Amino acid sequence: MLRPVGFQVVRPVDDFADYIPFERTQAAALAAGLPVGEYIDREFNVPGSTQDTIDRMAALGVFDRPIARVCELGPGSGRYLEKVIATCSPRSYEIYETAAPWRDWLVDTYHVTAQPTDGHTLAATADRSVDLVHSHKVLNGLKILDTCRYLDEIARVAAPGGAVVFDVLTERSLDEATLRRWLDSGAGYVTSMMSERFAVDFFARRGFAFLGDFFATSMPGKTHYLVFERQPTTGDRD
Repeated sequence: MLRPVGFQVVRPVDDFADYIPFERTQAAALAAGLPVGEYIDREFNVPGSTQDTIDRMAALGVFDRPIARVCELGPGSGRYLEKVIATCSPRSYEIYETAAPWRDWLVDTYHVTAQPTDGHTLAATADRSVDLVHSHKVLNGLKILDTCRYLDEIARVAAPGGAVVFDVLTERSLDEATLRRWLDSGAGYVTSMMSERFAVDFFARRGFAFLGDFFATSMPGKTHYLVFERQPTTGDRD
């Protein structure tokens, strides 16, 4: 009926739901006697990898500041969300998540605030309002300009003295041995990469200091985490 007037009905695709399906994952975690995050680490990555990322964030001073408000882009199953809440007990935690079953479960389980998600912005979050903005295993799966749009938004919402943590695929993530593992795996969910220098300069131009970096396993390869802190301006100090 719609084709003669130029329209077509298609089924929406939720990439995260296809990659880690909600109901099947919940049931499998329960059967294994594991929390959901630990089950996903075991089945999709490396056991303990989520906690290792939190520990490395802590080593770079991310949790040394007062953290009242957190914003996470693409929390998915909430395995990082759970550990961040346990580490710093923020008063407010907002999420931008497109996978509806996971999003609703996170709201019910952890009482976080789900913001409207448009795939490009953090529009519901005010400028310079968040003490910790973070994202894990998300930006590598976006087109490069969408990644840059999100990075610009992450910089916008970070408060003076606030921390920014995210991972991207950089040239240092693709040494020959790691690249070969990616090629041999046939994986297609990583769609872009970004130079480390570009990312550091991008945030420097927006008033951020580079605190450091680390690598985390992202099967079958590794991903490059970058950590920044927004420097107070003269107006902020006043």
